[in-house]
Amino acid sequence: MEARVTSQSQPFRLVERMEEAKILHGQEVRADLPNLRVTALAGSGEGQALFCHIGPIRVREVLRRGDNQPLSTDVTLRGLEVPISGTYDIFNARVSSNGDIELVVDDQTWLVPAVKEHGFDGSYTFS
Repeated sequence: MEARVTSQSQPFRLVERMEEAKILHGQEVRADLPNLRVTALAGSGEGQALFCHIGPIRVREVLRRGDNQPLSTDVTLRGLEVPISGTYDIFNARVSSNGDIELVVDDQTWLVPAVKEHGFDGSYTFS
């Protein structure tokens, strides 16, 4: 299912984490984003991304320098496909903040189910 940003996604949490990581307006980076939750939207093959429990962002590489303008609160998400609802760690995503914030999962990005202190996040069934 492909995930997208909805009105319940809490994009302000992503913005807070970007500010903590010192990501600036106009900047483009490659970054790791832990604990991104994706839930299925009822009646469709789409999912919604939830930023409410996103962990600290780790910047891997700065692709373009930024300025000191405030970050947007509008977020778009492209390319995030997951097999099931759950929490994922996203590695090496492209994050740009020139105008709207854009989070892109591309051919240089990989993701894995997030592991918490006592195992997986509980949304997985193992047999």
